[in-house]
Amino acid sequence: MKQQKERQLIEQIQNGQSGEYRTLVDRYAPMVFSIVNNFVDAEADREELAQAIFVKAYERLGSFKGDSKFSSWLYSLAKNHCRDYAKNIRRNNSNFSEMDEQDLNSRLRDDGLPDKEVERQQWIALLQEGLDNINTEYAEAFMMKYNEDMSYKAMSNRLDASVSALKVRVYRAKKELKNYIEKRG
Repeated sequence: MKQQKERQLIEQIQNGQSGEYRTLVDRYAPMVFSIVNNFVDAEADREELAQAIFVKAYERLGSFKGDSKFSSWLYSLAKNHCRDYAKNIRRNNSNFSEMDEQDLNSRLRDDGLPDKEVERQQWIALLQEGLDNINTEYAEAFMMKYNEDMSYKAMSNRLDASVSALKVRVYRAKKELKNYIEKRG
């Protein structure tokens, strides 16, 4: 179902509704930044490289035929763009050309199974999006329980709320997240 909605979205963009592209950028930004982070260290360079990838993807969206998942297509495009970026930097910068060859190769290494990493990144992005859209108190309790691995007693001390109230908040967070993800999925 999700793929079908995504294909419809891509068709809308291909048919001239360029404003819809923002949805794809928001959805896949965590994945693209994850790839870019392996190539550059400076925050400004990461943002510029990620932006260049999304611009290139937009320009080439007409060549996306839907034979594979959009996430796989974008993943390959991003990896290739980063490879080209590294080659150009290396060619034009003597310091970079002296960089350890093994380090460069490890950065350029193909992961082999992009879909698995892509799916993990999508899941993380969807979960974060869900947490941003549910009740703030519920999201806070959920994050303390599952991200910080806190006990209900420790959460109670920090939030000045009863253990039973926090259990209810975590329960409701799960319920709201499930509903949110089902609507998006």
